[in-house]
Amino acid sequence: MEDGKYSKDWPHDWIKKIRSRPARHGLSKRMRQVDLAKRVGVDPRTVQQWENGDRLPSVGSLKRMIQAFWDEGLFLEGDTRQEAEELWFAVKRFSEARSTTSREFPDFDAAWFETLLTIEENERKAAGSAPCPLNTTARLPRLPSLFVGRSQSRADLENRLNVHSLVSIVGPGGIGKTSLAVQVASTLAEKYPHGILMFEFGDINDPLGLVQLLLSMLGLQNQANRTDLQMVQEALSNQKMLFIFDNCEHVIDASAVLVESLLASLPELTILVTSREPLNISGESVYRIPPLSFPADEHSLLELSEQEIMTFEAVKLFLERARIVAPQFQLTLPNIRLVGAICKKLEGIPLAIELAVVRMNMLTLEQIEERLTNLLTLLTAGKRTASPRQQTLKSTIDWSYDLLTGKEQLLLKRLSVFSGGFTLEAAEEICACELGMQSQEEGITSEIMLDLLSGLVNKSLVSTEIGEDYRFIRYFMLETIKEYAAGKLREERDDRKRHLLFERHVRYYSEYLVLTEPKFRTRQRDACIEEVRQEYANLRSALQWAHSNPQAQSTGLHMVSNLYWFWLHEGRLKEGLLWLDRFLGSEAHERGVPCADTAKALHGRGVILFILGNVENAMVEAERTVDLARALKESSLLATSLRLLAFLHIKQKRLEEAESLVQQSVDIARSRGELWNLASSLHAYGKLKLEQKNYLAASVLLNESVYFFETVQDQWEVCGPYESLGYSALKLGQTADSIEWFKKCISASQIYRGDWVLSRSIEGLAIALWAKKAYSEAAILLGAAEKGRQSLGGEAMPNFPAEHAEAIIDLQQVFAGQELHELWSKGREMTRSQALAYSLDI
Repeated sequence: MEDGKYSKDWPHDWIKKIRSRPARHGLSKRMRQVDLAKRVGVDPRTVQQWENGDRLPSVGSLKRMIQAFWDEGLFLEGDTRQEAEELWFAVKRFSEARSTTSREFPDFDAAWFETLLTIEENERKAAGSAPCPLNTTARLPRLPSLFVGRSQSRADLENRLNVHSLVSIVGPGGIGKTSLAVQVASTLAEKYPHGILMFEFGDINDPLGLVQLLLSMLGLQNQANRTDLQMVQEALSNQKMLFIFDNCEHVIDASAVLVESLLASLPELTILVTSREPLNISGESVYRIPPLSFPADEHSLLELSEQEIMTFEAVKLFLERARIVAPQFQLTLPNIRLVGAICKKLEGIPLAIELAVVRMNMLTLEQIEERLTNLLTLLTAGKRTASPRQQTLKSTIDWSYDLLTGKEQLLLKRLSVFSGGFTLEAAEEICACELGMQSQEEGITSEIMLDLLSGLVNKSLVSTEIGEDYRFIRYFMLETIKEYAAGKLREERDDRKRHLLFERHVRYYSEYLVLTEPKFRTRQRDACIEEVRQEYANLRSALQWAHSNPQAQSTGLHMVSNLYWFWLHEGRLKEGLLWLDRFLGSEAHERGVPCADTAKALHGRGVILFILGNVENAMVEAERTVDLARALKESSLLATSLRLLAFLHIKQKRLEEAESLVQQSVDIARSRGELWNLASSLHAYGKLKLEQKNYLAASVLLNESVYFFETVQDQWEVCGPYESLGYSALKLGQTADSIEWFKKCISASQIYRGDWVLSRSIEGLAIALWAKKAYSEAAILLGAAEKGRQSLGGEAMPNFPAEHAEAIIDLQQVFAGQELHELWSKGREMTRSQALAYSLDI
């Protein structure tokens, strides 16, 4: 149709005009905004914005809107195609006019619309062309409420159904397998002209009842001269149909035999299975349904906007159900963040979210979030109309647990010792043991561990995470399943077995740190830190158990002495200090003889206290470490401890004392050929020369430090000499070089999560920019640096207080009070990534 033939009405006029018409299909009420919102899958406020002209629908929303108008008979009879095209063109015209990216809105999808118009005709023909006496009255169940999310899953399943005659949706209980199957099937009527039928296997306990259910739903009668299966096969001959076999896990073997028999004789038949484990037969395409998307990092909720949080599928589902349960619920940013935190704890499990929303009639969002520490206790209120195994989250897991073999149940209970996932090697070391059992039949050996674990994965009680290029495979349990398995473990009467299990867990992760810690000062640092991040939940769990069991406290001390560097570089300073204090202050430690673990732990505590600005207590720990290292003849630790003590003296302007200490540290490192230690000590020496105002000597030492750090390929620790070189260049009047050194420091420090080095280098860049008279940029970055210092784990005082104070005084003269406040606030309001980008782009 030519452009001139289209109405030039505004899109919002079209939408409101069509929605407000009386329906031709005999509905007594006109379609409301809330009705259209549910059909399209958006918030009612979005429809309101469309009709006010504040927003335009996306292509997907526009298609669903047109389909809703068609289904309800709101287009003018005889002008259906033209009105749909005019609505589309109006949106296209205004979308392109408003676009700031010159992006073209697609043309009207004529093929899609023709398919829409012919669905009813196809269904009519299908009803009249069935060549066998099938019961054609059976239909898909209607979803009780709006289906939310899963767009990628739906697309994936539709693609698979185009290629495979058997597709299995596999996942744990409560993950939404049935709802997804029904939703996908409801869009495929034109592909299966002879019908789509759903068979609920959940209430069938006798495998022989499967074929009987098919006979009943197809309206067929038993015949003496044919088997029931033959009756079904003959009736379905040449019928292009889609069957959904729902909840097959408890009759998995019989289901596999039935499906294999049907597909072997009926090439036009397609079967969609839902189960907690695959059928494991030839030709099966297994789709493991993921949880709904949810905010993966709860800390990011503080930085995400309301709209960004609401893009997560789990949050959308919670809000959709909350509108029904609690109509007075307000979409404020604090509420949205709480919903995000709840969905994070529920790990995107639809049933868990539904059950949590039900609690809104009794609890506030804050109370729900607090009480989710015990998931299975809180999530016990289900729908009375649901099957018993789906009424509570515990019931769904009971159903799966009862289907396991004895050894699978035993392994599942033992796997609850892990937190945040585990490797096969960890499971073999910790769980594949007799644990004092007398009967070999009760035990799990390493030889059968892989088979047992594979069984739990198949049954969707354990999931896998596969790294890039298959470099690693980790296993994990959803928190609800872990809590359930831990409850089963606690039910065992033999406390000694549980104790041995946790003892093996602590010992394994203590040995893991012994192997990992030396990598920290090598080119493997990045990979090392990433590995420890993955295992940190297990490490923390092991520390908690070791602290609560006096006989394991020496192992806990050994762990924290090897872990302090991780807390340091992740910015978990106060958490690290907590664990170091616990084990260094324990009664068992106080009574014991000081050892290398004690010295390393004291040193770690001293470093963290130094970074936190607690110089006085850091001095005490550093002096104790030096004495212990000398007594124990631990040369490497002695060089490290002397260096820390030198830094502390420099901080307090005791430069003579510092020079003797740092010289000793350099000499020990050189004599032992320890390049990393030498690079660190040279940095301390260069920092001392800065304080002595010998800037040329400082530059020589700092450049040597950079050289050795680059030799050992330490890309992070080099931040220290980079930062000091920035101040050295600044003092020598080389402002441009100073800015470049600080930018190098910022760029290098961003690869780790701790902010304490980043905030110091941003502060240095700000002072260099002030020296360059870039006053606005300097004020903004000083605000960002202050925020970093004051955040959790940040140093309380500026790194170079005199230069910092001089810059502040000058900026107060350059800017009026309100103007300086606004620039400063702009820096403080920046996120970490924004501050990084701003610094590096200057």
